[in-house]
Amino acid sequence: MSSKAHFNPKSLKWIISLVVMIVLSAGVIFATISADNLANKKYREIYDLSYNVASSESVALVSASAGEYGITAVEKQLDASGNVIGFLVSGTTVGYNAEVPIEMTATITADGQYVVGVDILKQEETEYLGVRIQGDDFKNQFKGRLLPVVSSVGNDKGSNIDVLAKSTISSEAVINGVSNAVEYLKATNLITPVEE
Repeated sequence: MSSKAHFNPKSLKWIISLVVMIVLSAGVIFATISADNLANKKYREIYDLSYNVASSESVALVSASAGEYGITAVEKQLDASGNVIGFLVSGTTVGYNAEVPIEMTATITADGQYVVGVDILKQEETEYLGVRIQGDDFKNQFKGRLLPVVSSVGNDKGSNIDVLAKSTISSEAVINGVSNAVEYLKATNLITPVEE
């Protein structure tokens, strides 16, 4: 008896089919990644905003909306010609220490498109961890970012802000504070949302 292997044309068809499926799957994956990169590229950019404030004016708060969004003060920021270039929004947001809210400011461009920056005025978050929200490494992530800003640990569409390790709650509180500032400006018609 001969134990020679013989050629089976069905096995060749199976191999060709497998190769074609692998190539098509790789093509779909590559196309999806490319489309996502193209669509979300604007959120990865850091925009160089020329933002020169010559003066500012207080804006009367709409008390119902201010309370809803945790807003404590709003200032219109003006350029040398008196044009509104943005808003400095002060407010509170709840971090890890729910008993003492984080007091912060967010500066938003007049068109509501970008965050110019954030500042932490007062906080009593956890020592060595949550207090790092006051550091430049964290705060500088907001400068020149397209809105909305979102947490890097989520899947939301927007400019990712890297949360601080072991300080996720404190980090996300600042992100929420920026979102609340923008939502208040929209709710009170100080800015008009731009359609995508």
